[in-house]
Amino acid sequence: MKKILLFSLLFHLTVQAQFHSVNYDFQANAQSLQYNPGVDYPYSKLFAVPLLSNVSVFAGNTGFSLSDLFSKGGSFDKKVYRVTDKLSNTDFILFNYRQDLFTYGWTDDLQRFKYFGIYWDMDHFTNIPGDLIRLGRDGNAPHLSDVYEAKYLATKTEFVQTLYYGINKQPNRSLSIGYRFKLYSGIANVQSVGNTGKFYTTEGQNNYYEHHLDNINLQLQSSSFDENVQISDIVGKFLFSKNFGPGIDFGLTYHYSDRMYLSASLLDLGFIYYTSNIRNYGLQGNYKFEGPKLQFPNTMVDYWKQMKKDFNKQVKKGENKKAYISYRPTTLYLGLKYGMGNLKQQDCAHFMNLKTEHTSFLGLSGFAQYRPVKIHLGITAYYEQKWSKYFYTKLNLTADNYNYASLGAGIVLNAGRFQIYLAGDNLLGLSDVSASKKQSVYLGLNIIKFK
Repeated sequence: MKKILLFSLLFHLTVQAQFHSVNYDFQANAQSLQYNPGVDYPYSKLFAVPLLSNVSVFAGNTGFSLSDLFSKGGSFDKKVYRVTDKLSNTDFILFNYRQDLFTYGWTDDLQRFKYFGIYWDMDHFTNIPGDLIRLGRDGNAPHLSDVYEAKYLATKTEFVQTLYYGINKQPNRSLSIGYRFKLYSGIANVQSVGNTGKFYTTEGQNNYYEHHLDNINLQLQSSSFDENVQISDIVGKFLFSKNFGPGIDFGLTYHYSDRMYLSASLLDLGFIYYTSNIRNYGLQGNYKFEGPKLQFPNTMVDYWKQMKKDFNKQVKKGENKKAYISYRPTTLYLGLKYGMGNLKQQDCAHFMNLKTEHTSFLGLSGFAQYRPVKIHLGITAYYEQKWSKYFYTKLNLTADNYNYASLGAGIVLNAGRFQIYLAGDNLLGLSDVSASKKQSVYLGLNIIKFK
């Protein structure tokens, strides 16, 4: 249990500020398949340089920034009050790190692009229940009859290794489709999701206050966070883990006309079944407390012991090693873009093909991701420019859970068979990271061959 609390605390301390707004529909990037398996893919071969092909780091906090607490002027206590007053029950902290280990892709005799690979994904999510934080700050008196729901107590930390195999194909001249099969291997997990019940305080009849726990059902599930688990056990799971689960991705791009493109993708529709090194904790029941019943003249009564005994009788604590399921953060993308600039037929053989070459694009893309408590949403408008076959840029403006408007950019440079790409979001936030609510960076190095 101590390891679980320490691990969660470290994440909270390292997070400063997961919508891949720059990378989605940026087909010049050879790793665009990761965000839409059905992208109109221009490459016939792909070899991702191990450990350097697709690295992404995202950190975000919707509730407050560090500068809200540590900026100059005013007392720290007042800043804490201002910050906690603004928190909603659905504010959250999110951290995600993805590291691709290996990817290889090729075009078969049927002109289908096939690829396989493996990557690591470390993901941490914690919901910040503003009502409960204000209750801890103010005490019960200012919040009589306010109801606090346990569903807002949600956190999840997971380290997953994923093996995948995908196919991208063009059944006709207007449509590109793709699908990808995944096998998840859970290295470590700790989660408290799906909690139910309510807590509230009312005026009492025999005392000032009466505290209520109604239908409380709290649970904390974990795998590989037992105090007896050794580092060697976790390292061994990179080679073979008993925690497995299936997943699948879908995607498509439709050429509505020679200039209009529609796209969609559904990613990480799957789950992991955890069976190894399990340690679960639970709390379930109802409880009503109006204070101890004082017994005079007997002054030797241990009221605290009585209260604890009564609480344990009404609210059952449990601990078990039962296997459990952890669902992946399923993500939906939708895209619309309009090709501009000179239209150039790719070659004579494709003269009747609607797929022409544009020098620039204007586009919109939307995002929705399943997370505990609420669905995370985002939308971005972008401008993409092809300067030559060797140099591409993309500039986007994004609105999401963190900011109403954040500026992002990406570049792709092809030097012979080598491709280098670098992208980032909320670039203006880099001038003062302490005031930023999110930051992200993406980079990669690939070996490619055009069709």
